[in-house]
Amino acid sequence: MTLASQAHAHRYHFGITELSVNERTQSLEISHRFFVADMERALSLSADKEMKDAQKQMASYVNQHFQLKSEAGVLVKPTWVGMEADVHDVWVYQEVPLKEVQGKLFVVRQSMLMEIEGDQVNTLNLTRDGKTESFTLKPGASAVEIRL
Repeated sequence: MTLASQAHAHRYHFGITELSVNERTQSLEISHRFFVADMERALSLSADKEMKDAQKQMASYVNQHFQLKSEAGVLVKPTWVGMEADVHDVWVYQEVPLKEVQGKLFVVRQSMLMEIEGDQVNTLNLTRDGKTESFTLKPGASAVEIRL
């Protein structure tokens, strides 16, 4: 019976990335949320088969598909904070010291899962000073220019 497999399948492919300026901790907090099944599929296709550490594998994938590039073309590499998952979702947490990015213009590329899903839509939310701006990223349009 195919009912069980259909229960885990979904017809829409989306992810959410939150960039949040935290003045108290003086950091840009970054969180990514995706469906576990989609992320497992992407990792199984892109991973080094010898890599046994799931966190290292996830960090490598995230660093490849999520990038902050300054106006001068310098890549800012967020620090890995951690990850957690439940039955449905996986969350990945990163941060960047605010002094490295505040007030500067960046091109943010967020192309996670776009290599496996042609209809993948990633929402990028930037929250600062109590206001949130949202950007929709899709295959072929996976980057946006923002001032942090």
